[in-house]
Amino acid sequence: MRADPCRHDRFEDELAALLGSKQSSDDEAARGALFAALSRLERQALIGGAADPTLRKIAEARFLVGILRDAMRPSRIAPLRSLLRLTAQTHRLAEADPA
Repeated sequence: MRADPCRHDRFEDELAALLGSKQSSDDEAARGALFAALSRLERQALIGGAADPTLRKIAEARFLVGILRDAMRPSRIAPLRSLLRLTAQTHRLAEADPA
């Protein structure tokens, strides 16, 4: 059964707005929030009787965002003190090298 076209457009517009606002994010919390928003949109679309192609688009986006959310880990950045210590050791080694 075909859903009301106005409802169909509204769900696709919301999907586009969610994905457009988060083209890329290194923030783990933002990725989690996007996944939650897509999950809510998917439930609303199901309840609202959205067309099957719209439901598939939302489900696919939620699935892919979920993979990224789970796969990406924050990169570790060495503390400044460790970098300074390494630099000092490198300088000492360079000064001690007679060549």
